[in-house]
Amino acid sequence: MDVLVICVPVFAVLGLGKLLGIKGRIKEDHCQFINWLVYTFSLPSLIFNEVARQRFDSFLDPAVVLMPLIGLALVAMLTMAVAKVSGYKGGFAAAFVFGTFWANATYIGLPLCQNAFGSSGLAKAAIYNGFVLPFFILTGYLLIGFYGAGTGDQKIGARLKKAFLNPILLSAVAGIAVALVAEQFRNTDGSLNLPLPVVASATLFGSFLKMIGAMGLPLALLSIGASLRWEQTRTHLGALAWTVGCKLVVLPLVTLLLIRFLCPDTSPVAMGVTVILAGTPSAVAMYVISCQMGVERGFVSSMLVLSTALSVFTIPVWVYVVKGL
Repeated sequence: MDVLVICVPVFAVLGLGKLLGIKGRIKEDHCQFINWLVYTFSLPSLIFNEVARQRFDSFLDPAVVLMPLIGLALVAMLTMAVAKVSGYKGGFAAAFVFGTFWANATYIGLPLCQNAFGSSGLAKAAIYNGFVLPFFILTGYLLIGFYGAGTGDQKIGARLKKAFLNPILLSAVAGIAVALVAEQFRNTDGSLNLPLPVVASATLFGSFLKMIGAMGLPLALLSIGASLRWEQTRTHLGALAWTVGCKLVVLPLVTLLLIRFLCPDTSPVAMGVTVILAGTPSAVAMYVISCQMGVERGFVSSMLVLSTALSVFTIPVWVYVVKGL
């Protein structure tokens, strides 16, 4: 029952977004505005508010910031070998590889982690999004360049700037900076030794940020649901099966094994959050960047839709696994 309580509301809102999209109530320009609002204001507010309230030592968790990157590298290298053996080249090869790891850890991952582990899970997920997510984008751009794919004219410097100077990362860094400053005023019992006006102001500001952040998660899910489109899902079935299988099954499994063997003392919340985020479906940002760069729009769209549809079945399994550990 816990698994259903965690997963059903998230996918129900996705389904509502799809239904509203079919009925024409949510149009493309609506989705663009929602995405801008959520990406620019709502999620940064949510991430900053959750990160800033944490103890500074909670950020130094290799299970959250290091193991996902090792898992990413292992799965990507394996898939690059498969692409070479299969003769995939250019944009198709790039999409084939980055589709195995580029996760929707923000729009779908954050509400899942919040439902599964509460505010502590949301804080861990915010750290993951701040520090792991930019590497998804960076590695995707590097793969496009490695395979000589894409028709976009954006220079590598601008791509790197876009990958790292984004609101999600900046809000996480700002939250860590605030947590580091607050640590200097922390008593041995964990309370903060600050003047009452400072505490009251911080509480009011935190409540404002929490409201802005809470607004964004259901809006993002509605937008994703309305944006899903089937394109070329009946072609390249073998490649789709490998990519989506790696994304939903292999990557979270590798991440779980890495944490279990290399970080055996990891807390259940940190391990659960990291595995759930690794098992989220393909990111909408992956499709947007692929369209901008002229990289296999149809194949990437198929990955996005198929992985999102199948994650309805795989994510509850991963939630059940990590909640039982």
